[in-house]
Amino acid sequence: MDPQATWDELQDAIHRGDQEITHERALSLLGWLARGGFPPVTSNDPNMDTDAHRNAAKECCRKILWSMAEA
Repeated sequence: MDPQATWDELQDAIHRGDQEITHERALSLLGWLARGGFPPVTSNDPNMDTDAHRNAAKECCRKILWSMAEA
């Protein structure tokens, strides 16, 4: 898996309003990270380290999946 490509596809799907792809990419990325995979770069902030990118990606995916479950 390429977590950066998945992150980029997730962001694109969010902006396009494609809920199916958004859901699929969020699940894939969250599973990858849960298995110890390296995180995507989630921000251009030079102060973010690997753990910060991991936490940001996890939080984003969790919020997406939670909001979709609520709908």
